[in-house]
Amino acid sequence: MIWRREATLAALNKMGANNMVGHVGIEFTRFDDNEIEATMPVDERTRQPFGLLHGGASVVLAGNVGLGGRLPVHRRRPESGWPGGER
Repeated sequence: MIWRREATLAALNKMGANNMVGHVGIEFTRFDDNEIEATMPVDERTRQPFGLLHGGASVVLAGNVGLGGRLPVHRRRPESGWPGGER
């Protein structure tokens, strides 16, 4: 198991309720010992003017899946400073 902290789907989804994650409808759907998965709707919040999924929305999804998986593994929550490591 790679997780250093207790984390649940409910906790991950609650964490995103009042920010970009909730605004674009990202929902974490799977979280186990080795994987994390989330979905995001393609609708008026995430489409570009030509009706296709906006590239920025894809980046938001990828970034938040990565962050959601990183928080329980990180020694300290990245709230300030240089979260990538010691500097």
